[in-house]
Amino acid sequence: MANSIRRSKAVTLADVAKRAGLAVMTVSRYLNGYPNITKKTARKVKDAIDELGYRPNQAARILMGQPSNVIGLIIPNLANPFFASIAHSVQQTALQCGYLVWIAATNDESKSDTELIQRMRDHQVDGILLASSPGMILHKHDLDQVPLVAIDRPVKGITADYVTIEDRMAAHAAVEHLLSHGYQRIACFGLSAMIYSIEERIIGYQEAMKAKGLAVLPYAQCEDKKSAKSVICKLLSGRSPVQAIFPANATATILALEALNDLNISVPEGLALFSYGDIPLGHVFRPPISAVRQPTALLGEIATRHLLELIAAKRPSTGVRTTIPASLVIRQSCGCAAHSDIPTE
Repeated sequence: MANSIRRSKAVTLADVAKRAGLAVMTVSRYLNGYPNITKKTARKVKDAIDELGYRPNQAARILMGQPSNVIGLIIPNLANPFFASIAHSVQQTALQCGYLVWIAATNDESKSDTELIQRMRDHQVDGILLASSPGMILHKHDLDQVPLVAIDRPVKGITADYVTIEDRMAAHAAVEHLLSHGYQRIACFGLSAMIYSIEERIIGYQEAMKAKGLAVLPYAQCEDKKSAKSVICKLLSGRSPVQAIFPANATATILALEALNDLNISVPEGLALFSYGDIPLGHVFRPPISAVRQPTALLGEIATRHLLELIAAKRPSTGVRTTIPASLVIRQSCGCAAHSDIPTE
């Protein structure tokens, strides 16, 4: 009989109620998570739903003002391992809580941020997680009361809660480790300094150098292997060549390693290296790459749960900042002797 219902027409709430021997209102309350449903009643409804293959009409639920159980995630780049890991964590956490995730990438173009927010609003997402593009400014009318939690980077223009890694402290600790080897000429370079997290890492580098009374070298931006090669050549020229480099993100580390290979410069003998971001397979490089390990999975989970709390409580963001500490993974590229990974807090 169940198969005949599925073939002839879409299964309705009334069909489920009839099969379970309950009122339609009782089935509706079960589907909407009412707390006063007994275990026996819940089992009857679930069995009927499973037997009939019932699926709620999502469009109808939204038109009735009910939650869509969908959240949006807007990130700069899905190909970047950092954001790919966050996206995976967000999706896993949301699924555990009964939510689907609409994931979109902006390629760090601020215009895309606002366009994607508008499209997600039009599709009635219950909330949005956003890793904003540099220079992006949001206004209240852009969200129209849709809850938003910022990831990795705070949002300008509105009061929004955000979850980030303690970039400045982690960068400071990494540079301090390089200094402990006796290096005095250390350079920091990477992607655009307009990105909040990169800016925080630059400050961490600067503070560590100033604390030792050493010269802070100007930050150099590089976007590809050619520009990374040019930066490294410049840093190694002159009377006082650098002794160590601190790439400010994983992408810059990969570009630096490619450039160093082309230039036949050995690590750490020719130039020591400490990466902000534990690059994929960093532990199997020769030498293995010392790095700041970012807790991306935890970042995605905390941000998702915080957004779902805002949705459930129906309260606005208040600008709460949640920071997550990173750790150092000491390997050999910084000049340490060969040993297994040693994470440090």
